[in-house]
Amino acid sequence: RRGTETGLGRRGRGIVVRDPVKRQPTHLIVGEIRKPHGIKGELFVLPATDNVAALYQPGRSLRLGDSQGQPIEPEVALSLAGVREFKGGLLVRFADVEDRNAADSFRGRTLLISPEDAEPLEDQEYFLHDLIDLEVRCTDGALVGRVAEIYTVGAGHLLGVDDGERERIVPFSSQMVREVNLEDGRIIIEPLPGLLEL
Repeated sequence: RRGTETGLGRRGRGIVVRDPVKRQPTHLIVGEIRKPHGIKGELFVLPATDNVAALYQPGRSLRLGDSQGQPIEPEVALSLAGVREFKGGLLVRFADVEDRNAADSFRGRTLLISPEDAEPLEDQEYFLHDLIDLEVRCTDGALVGRVAEIYTVGAGHLLGVDDGERERIVPFSSQMVREVNLEDGRIIIEPLPGLLEL
């Protein structure tokens, strides 16, 4: 993807589960379980993917993670029994979760898939976790820092860029980001006047 412009697809999260040695993601967070809904075992889930239709299909299994995305051990696989849209998120039913008490035990947990199960990226799209640790420079070559975190705000994303002393917030948008080069490990931005002084 050398030299391509910023893709705005949302294919992952800034928080991922990484192998402590290889630093490669072992799982991707595709949803956050917020709370039970009603008395029949439904859960309100905020999806953390733009591929909701494919990932949240009845019959599909998702792995349960803790609040930080670490897989629960021993492994807990949840089979989707029903999904419907609700107030900016999803109401999800899992097989064998039949009442509110059972559903409440999943409050605050995450839903995971393995990287191999993710949909292939289209041109100018990136997994957000691949942006973590990339060097960020301005078009004039000035070093801003490295991407330490990614924040999701509505349908957009903000890069938390750390220079070792402070974090600067940079919108991940085609207006701001001129290049994402995963091979060379860098992002080139053209910030608005005064943005980096905030």
